[in-house]
Amino acid sequence: MPLTMEFYTTHLKDRFRSVDHLDEKDLRWLLTVHDKKVEFFKEERKMHFGAFALVTLLFFLLLPVILSGGEFTKPLLLIEGLLFLLMVPYVFYYAWYENRLRKLEEFYFVILEALEGIGEKEIYR
Repeated sequence: MPLTMEFYTTHLKDRFRSVDHLDEKDLRWLLTVHDKKVEFFKEERKMHFGAFALVTLLFFLLLPVILSGGEFTKPLLLIEGLLFLLMVPYVFYYAWYENRLRKLEEFYFVILEALEGIGEKEIYR
């Protein structure tokens, strides 16, 4: 099978269980592509955390203003409600993203063990 993203995706869906029969070139290619995918997920995680942090910060900055009352309380209360509606699902989405990244990082070891299995002494050159 040629080294394409379909090749990688097939092994990813299989959780890299069938990489033991691959040769060193294919394993090194999988390791490189997997490394790039994990890097991408880490960058995405940073952006999602930043958005979550901004929404949460704005929520808590507006809270004392609303609790103290004033002439803009009703419009700010609407904004506060919208921020809360964003914040709650974002907690679950960020947790899903974090767990997905951890699972992807575990797959490094599967590929590295397969490289060791073919007698690879120096994995990173």
